[in-house]
This record gives sequence, structure tokens and C-alpha cells, in this order.
Amino acid sequence: MYGESKGLRIGMLVVLAACALAVPSAASATTTLWVSENVPSAPFNSCEHPGYDHIQEALGGPGTAIHVCAGTYPEQLTIERAIAITGYGGATLKLPAVTQTSASPCDVVSEEASKLPDQDAISICGIHKVSITGLQINAVWPGEPVGNSVSCAYNLNGILVAGGANLELDNSTVVGARPHLINGCQYGVGVQIGMSYTPTLGVGVAELSGDTIDGYDKNGITVEGGESHATIAKTTVTGDGPLEATGQNGIGVQLGAKATITGSTISRNECENATCGEDALTDYQADGVYFYEAGTGSSLLKSRVFENDLGAEAYDSTVADPSISHDRFENNRWESVQISQGSATIDKDVMHGGAVGIQLLQYAGQAYGPTGTATHDTIESMSSWAVLGRSDKSSEDKPGELTITKSKISGNPGPRPLESVESENPTRLKIYAEKDH
Repeated sequence: MYGESKGLRIGMLVVLAACALAVPSAASATTTLWVSENVPSAPFNSCEHPGYDHIQEALGGPGTAIHVCAGTYPEQLTIERAIAITGYGGATLKLPAVTQTSASPCDVVSEEASKLPDQDAISICGIHKVSITGLQINAVWPGEPVGNSVSCAYNLNGILVAGGANLELDNSTVVGARPHLINGCQYGVGVQIGMSYTPTLGVGVAELSGDTIDGYDKNGITVEGGESHATIAKTTVTGDGPLEATGQNGIGVQLGAKATITGSTISRNECENATCGEDALTDYQADGVYFYEAGTGSSLLKSRVFENDLGAEAYDSTVADPSISHDRFENNRWESVQISQGSATIDKDVMHGGAVGIQLLQYAGQAYGPTGTATHDTIESMSSWAVLGRSDKSSEDKPGELTITKSKISGNPGPRPLESVESENPTRLKIYAEKDH
């Protein structure tokens, strides 16, 4: 189910929890600004004697680096310049009691295009390099609904990256974005990288490493729009499922964007809404990872994907061909991997538990039939099939096929590979399987 829609390295050799320390010369340089809950006081170069008590005020200062000391800072940030922000001692940015519509140029064009104003915890806009390290970001909007009795009145983002901005997010946490209670709105995203729906300022670039994203309403991470791209490594994205309110997705790569996802963990995106279910031809499903008309070169590598409705989904052209390789899919309840349109390469993955290992969809209206190759994969403990081709058997269906070789698929459910494979339209949706390896 789709939605509508690293940082300054620590310049100190020693960091004390309370941040009351003698500051090394590198950190006391005039380019480093200090933010603390303490009242600003001279010499403005430590947590005890900071230059600022608000992060946004420091962003208006002359520094190229901001050190945020332990504490909670109730504010929304707009970043329109190059900066490195480092948090210490669990420093937390939290939305204020009364939130404001974000007004960067990127947010303005977003509202013009979507007819909904943006409210971001952090809005990063413009062709600048921004790094955020060790910061906790709480993007749960106070109250429900969030505006004028209409809970879907805004585009809600934990972090928005647009206007050509380049974000490095390291070892940080994003909770949200969402209203106080998760609901059926389609606009709560933890980290939104790029925007496809505006003709200007829609490009976002990001590198995420060692981050934790959870508590989102719709998507944990969305990478969106032509020329937008992201590298996501060693990042944990966790949904709140099973949920009746909505179908969450962990990571979405869509509408021309490219992303490489490596060594990450994506889990617990499960939908209990009446519109959701096990039949992928008729029901919505919550995805761990999806590639929806993604840019060429997108991939999911060496990651663990578990307890989602659907582990990884490819809905693309035959040219995009996302790579799903060296991953472990565990107990994704309906499918581990699904090719809903176009092609995908599935290689050296382990799929354990759930109903179906690899599923292809064939239905009237597809631009491309489902095609792909699966090599050196292990599919085990499936309750239905190792490989299943679902089809509406329409005369308009485009032909599709999957070839699975050098893999182990038997026992799902039959003892031989061909007894673990099923196509509902064998003449136009072909599945080729060789003996187990």
C-alpha cells in the first residue's frame, strides 16, 4: 500500500554526560555554536555557558557547527544553509505545544502543488550540505486532530529534505511523523526525501546511517521524485502493526527516485483495516519495502525484513529492475517478495515463514507484465507456495514469467520443486523451476 503522496563528527575526545567540561580547542573555535537549556552566558563555548538556548536561534548565528547539549527543545527547525548539528546526552527536538506551518520555499511549493500545507519538525531546503548526528527527533503532533477538526489537514514530516538539499543523518532517532493517534491519513512520514508532485524544488538527497525510525503514520522513509536519491544503511524502521487504522510502509522508493538500502532492519508493518488482506489482487497490504516506479539501480541488500504483510514489493518498468539480494525475510504474513509489475532480480535471499515466498501478479491494466529471475534463494516453511503466480485471467493480461534456478524451494508444500510452484494462468504467466540446489 502506497502513500500519496552523517554529520559533523564529534570534535571532542571526551564528552561528559552533563556536558560540563573543558572544551578542546577544536570545539571552542568561533565556528562552533553551543545550545543548552542553561541561560546563555559568556564565554559561550560549553553546555554550562552556551551561546543559545534554542536551536533555531543558533541556526541564525555565524557558526558552521552546532553542538546541542542534553535536554529537550520544543521547536520546529527550518534549515536553509550548510550546517552540522550534533546532539549529546540524548538531546531531543520535540514539537512545541502549538505547531506552525513550515514556510521554507520547499514547503511553499509543496502546498501549492498538494493543496495541503506542510508541518515539519525539521525542514531542510536549498542546495546545501546538512549533517545531523546523535539527535532525537520527536515528530508526534500534540493532540488529535491536528488542525481545524480535520486530522488530514497537513503534510506531516519528521524531516523534509528538498530543494536540492543533501542530508547526512547519523545515529539519530525519528519518532513520527503522525498526529497524536495514528489514523487513516496518508501524510505522516518520518523522513521525506524529495517530492514528486511539484515541478520545482522537488529534489532531495540523503545518506542515513545507524538511525532508528518508528511511530510514523504512513511511511517511515519515503524517497521520491526524479533525481532524488538516498543511501540507507544500518537503519531500523519499525511500524506499529498490526493496525486497524491504516496500512503503514517501512521504506518507499517511488516515482523516479533511486535508493540503496543495505544492512537495515524493517519490520512490523501490518494492516488490519477492512480494505487490507491476503489477496494481493483485491486487497491492500502493508509493505516493509516497496519500489514503485523507482529509478534504475535501486536495491535492497543484506537486510532483515520481518513481520510485515509483504516483505518487499517491486512495481516498476522492465528497465528499473530493482535488485533484492542477500536479504532475510522472516514471517512476513502474506508474501516475502512480490513482483506486481515489471521486473526484479531476486538473488541469494532466505525466505522463512508466511504464506508465499515469491509472488507474481498479473491483471488487466498493467503497463508491464511481471517478470524476473530468482537465483541461489532458499524458500522454507511457507504455508501456501514457494512461488505463486496470481492472475485475474483477463484477456487483456500481459504475459509474464519467473525463472528460479540454483535455489531450494521444495517442501512448500510439495516434496519436489514443481509441487511448490503454482501459476493460475500457466499459458501466459509462466514459472520455470529446476531441481533444488
